[in-house]
Amino acid sequence: MSGFAVGNSAGLGRASRTYILGLLHARPDWDFHLYLRSPEHLQMLKEEAGTQLKPLLERLNLHYPSALMGSLNRVLQENFDLPRRLRRVRPDVYLGLDFTLPPAPVCEKEAAVIYDLLPITRPETVSWRARLLYSKAIRRAVERQARLVCISDFTRRQLEENFPGRELDTQVVRLALSPHVWSNAISAAEQDHVLQVRGSQAVLCDPGRYLLYVGACGPRKNLDLLTESFRRLVESGQYNGSLVLAGGDGRYHTRASTRLGAQSQMALQAVGAQMQQGDEQPGKPEIHDLGFVNDFDLSQLYRNADLLVSFSLEEGFGYPVLEALAHGTPALVTQGSAMAEISSRGIVQTGLEPQQCVASLAAALAALPQLRQELRANPEDFNQFERLGRELATALESMR
Repeated sequence: MSGFAVGNSAGLGRASRTYILGLLHARPDWDFHLYLRSPEHLQMLKEEAGTQLKPLLERLNLHYPSALMGSLNRVLQENFDLPRRLRRVRPDVYLGLDFTLPPAPVCEKEAAVIYDLLPITRPETVSWRARLLYSKAIRRAVERQARLVCISDFTRRQLEENFPGRELDTQVVRLALSPHVWSNAISAAEQDHVLQVRGSQAVLCDPGRYLLYVGACGPRKNLDLLTESFRRLVESGQYNGSLVLAGGDGRYHTRASTRLGAQSQMALQAVGAQMQQGDEQPGKPEIHDLGFVNDFDLSQLYRNADLLVSFSLEEGFGYPVLEALAHGTPALVTQGSAMAEISSRGIVQTGLEPQQCVASLAAALAALPQLRQELRANPEDFNQFERLGRELATALESMR
């Protein structure tokens, strides 16, 4: 069986690369054709594969945009260059790893991975480009009756709710840790040293106890509620640690945080004079907004945190939650969200009323010994890369 896939360099990139590696591992007899928008994407795939799985990449037939198309945007690549190459390959199955199907069918069996429906359900939380590209891609996949590979039950339910009366061909294949992340988790478990995180925008050395948030900023992520709940928790005497944000943009960090460079100073000024004055008072909670951190640093952050916290309004899955659990760190997540279905162990759920968030934080911290014991009893349960590959391959083979 041959296939043709489209990759994504950011946001959905790690999930896309994990799906590619999973298929390569699960079906060594398949003929794979992979469309990448630039050679840099192949380097990302190699890094994700690591030493053990890198030989699998030798089986890939790689396709890149033509010299003319390579300098143009992805809309032109997907509407003109991709279909032309597909007609030459004549694949048995087309798999769009970032929602995308070609403008017209090029084979009998088409599938698209659906990560979330944010461009449709919460368009104000995504960029105009994402609204344009992904909302159209999702609707196209539904109209063409392609197999919709959902990364969670939550995403499948949203499809059913937003396309009532339509005949949907859905299959849930939950994400798994990439081999790269699992390798970092195991390495972190074997190390016992003072935390020293060096990201691209900050240096954080031994912050003591801390709560951790991982992800981008934006209204959907509910970081204002998280920071306010954290302040209330500390000021009430229920926690004596700090809050670390990895992937933030600097707006939340306090004066006591160690930040480097002009960009950090500008971000500090944006916090405002009132917050800065408050931070001079003894005992005020510290928030370290680190911005981007590399994978090794992120692994250390996961391993040493008391708790991963996400009050996000909506997620298709919640990759940081899975990563934290694999590192032995429990998570507090929004009740009824996709994040809550990741595991039956190590997860505490909360509503999003401010008082309830504070109470849930306190309860989760009090239960840390039990939650950590649950996670570390069977750490291999979170290494489901092979399961993902088998399930995705089966989902493609069973297409009608």
